[in-house]
Amino acid sequence: MIALAGSFYRIVFEHLAAQVLQGAIHPEGRFHYDGQPALYASPSPETAAVAIARYLRPGDPERALVPLRLSGARIQDLRDPATCATLGIDPATPSVPWSRERSRGLPATSWRASDAVRASGADGMVYSSRTEPARWHLVLFRWNTAGAARIATQGTTRRWTPPAAF
Repeated sequence: MIALAGSFYRIVFEHLAAQVLQGAIHPEGRFHYDGQPALYASPSPETAAVAIARYLRPGDPERALVPLRLSGARIQDLRDPATCATLGIDPATPSVPWSRERSRGLPATSWRASDAVRASGADGMVYSSRTEPARWHLVLFRWNTAGAARIATQGTTRRWTPPAAF
């Protein structure tokens, strides 16, 4: 595990911005299922936009960019093949598209990675962006409880509009 702290960002529906620290609003996602806690964040506004690009739909409610401050996180870095080997997962596991598998009623392959990280006792993990592998994201599994990573809003939340390229 490595220590991680710094500024991060989430893009959320504007009407839910006050709940940003509650984590994912859907019961299943790339690295969580059955209502497991998960808070997804990215190290820059641009990377946060990459993270949500595939979920943007015409007519969606307005979105907000929320700046966050992370401290005291103990994470597993799944960009590192040695970390993946230690956890017993194939380095490609986090990048397998989860929603296609779920639409066929299968468990998401990417859940193997998050299950292994949760079992290691880490607060969360860093993983490469599927669409732009040079970029990365963070998902926390434990935060703002005794002995866990601390994350708080920082600065000003502002309206976010997708660039025309999306």
